[in-house]
Amino acid sequence: MGRLVRLSLPVLTLAFVCLCSACAEACPMCSQSLAEENALPRAYMYSILFMLGMPATIFSGFGLTLFYKFRNYNAAQAALSAEESLPPVEAGAPPSVQRA
Repeated sequence: MGRLVRLSLPVLTLAFVCLCSACAEACPMCSQSLAEENALPRAYMYSILFMLGMPATIFSGFGLTLFYKFRNYNAAQAALSAEESLPPVEAGAPPSVQRA
């Protein structure tokens, strides 16, 4: 019985959405332009998409910049700590033993 109840909710929701979607209408500007074959709503749609995409682009750019800065900083810190853990080089050691 529990399985039937769990399955009935998604099925009823899908049926409700399918039945109500036929009565959905576009905004007045869009429905009017479809009747007249006007290009203005398409331009309006592209401007909205552009405005929605700009914050995501800007924040992604800042995020990637911070990510690369922290990654380079952590790599430099790891290299510095690895260099400090090397034993000291003797003064008369051959060049192959000396650190760069």
